[in-house]
Formats: sequence, structure tokens, C-alpha cells
Amino acid sequence: MTYDKATFGPSGHDETFVKEGYSATIQMPEWLKNKGLDLFEYSFGKGVRISDATAEAIGAKADEFGIEMSVHAPYFINFASVEQEKADNSIGYLTQSLKALRHFHGSRCVFHPGAEGKQPRKEAFARTKDNFARALEVIKQNGDDDLIVCPETMGKQAQIGTVKEVIELCTLAPNVYPCVDFGHVNSLWGGALKTADDFQRIIDDMFDGIGEEKTKNMHVHFSKIMYGAKGEIKHLTFEDTIYGPEFEPFCEVIVKNNLTPHVLSESAGTQMIDSVYMKNCYETMKLSANRQ
Repeated sequence: MTYDKATFGPSGHDETFVKEGYSATIQMPEWLKNKGLDLFEYSFGKGVRISDATAEAIGAKADEFGIEMSVHAPYFINFASVEQEKADNSIGYLTQSLKALRHFHGSRCVFHPGAEGKQPRKEAFARTKDNFARALEVIKQNGDDDLIVCPETMGKQAQIGTVKEVIELCTLAPNVYPCVDFGHVNSLWGGALKTADDFQRIIDDMFDGIGEEKTKNMHVHFSKIMYGAKGEIKHLTFEDTIYGPEFEPFCEVIVKNNLTPHVLSESAGTQMIDSVYMKNCYETMKLSANRQ
């Protein structure tokens, strides 16, 4: 699946949506269209709790207003778990999310790979990879392997999901694309994402590891995040001037490499506002590059 440009939108309802008198997700596609945005990500953080009919209705509205839907699978997923029941349940959470995604008429499902617990890191990742491979087999048997699943880079030291680990997970099947959360990466790296070169190194690693198609069309979460010694603490807004990362250096990399990612804002309450900011930044840089 290829796109001709980067696209932008919020993950979840933001404060402006409520302040402007809206409350129901079925109202979101028209609202986002009027804001000039392209995407919306629906989170199943605490479980897949939506009826098929409701998801279909939201999906129809998304189609009507040209908004592409994605979903975030439940946070309960832990493919690194040493407990077989939890690993099996994780497969269920992912497959349930894909079922709902199809009713949303969407194509991408993001998930957190897992946490190492008391295992050595190497063992935890090996277990993650094995259990995710089992999940991919179930997804194929269910006829849902036309949908894209996106393991996410994580922001805490104890979580599975470094850039290298996500790249390796993305080699398991054609429908596995990366979700690079640059706020998470920056948190894990202690604020090291500052320049376009810093972002470019990640993109180069992805080109080398998973090729052009998956890299150019990757899923992206972008927000500024407070971090400490163990990584991520909490999400912030673009008004933050301390923690970062800044969007402009990554935007340079998007334009330079002709990337066409789905970029979702996970800012703390300002997802729509920050999505508009990112889209405007991208369009300005793209126009400037085309004139040169």
C-alpha cells in the first residue's frame, strides 16, 4: 500500500473537540475534515469495547469525509509474558482489534509488544518474537492478513520495543509495518533526538532493515514527552521547550527522503492543534523543496 504524501491526525479525542461542543466519535470525521486533517486513531486501551454496528457507523462517516481510521490495540498485550495464558490472551486482544478495525474500514492496528519483567532482555525479546509470530499465523488463518499490524517503539527501559527490536519484528510478515513513536525513542535515549541527522539515522536503519516500502509508509506517533532515568514519564504538548523532540527536524527528514508516513499526534489534550501544526509544517517544507 503506497501513498503520495504524508498524512496527519490525532489519536483520541482532544480538549478542543469537547470545548466546541462535540462528544461522540461518530462526529469526529466531519470535525477533522473541517480542520484540514486526514487521520484518526481510535484507542482500545482498556479492551475492545465497541459494537460492530457502532464501528461500522463511524467507518461510514470516515469514508464520507475522507478520514483514514487506525486503531490502537489494548495495552494489556504482552507477547513477552512467561505465562502462556497471558500470551494467548494477547493474541486475542490483537485479533479482536483487527476485527473492529475492519468494521471501521481502516487498515492499521498499533500495539505495544510487551515488557521484559524478570527475564533477561534477550529471552524476553525471543519470547515476544515467537508469540507475535503465532499471532500472525492466527491473523492469516482469520483472513485478516490484508490489514497492517504495527509494533510500536516504546519509551521505558523495561518495555520491549527499541528501534532495532521493532525493525526485527517487522521482518516477520509482509503486513507488519513499524510504528515509530519518536517521543518514546527520545525518552529512551535521554533526549538525544535533536537534529535532522539524529532522525535520519533511524530512517537509515529502517531502510537497511525492512526496505523502502515499509519505511516510507511507516506509522508514526509524535508528541513531546517528559522523561527521567528510566525513560518516559508523561506526554506533553508542543508548548514544551524542555524535553522534546521538536517536529521540524523530523519534518526535514520526511521531505528529504520523500517519506509518506501516517503521523498521529499523541499530545496531552492538544492532539488536533498539534496535528494541524505538523501538517502545516510539512506542507510548507514540501512546497519550499519543490521550488528549489
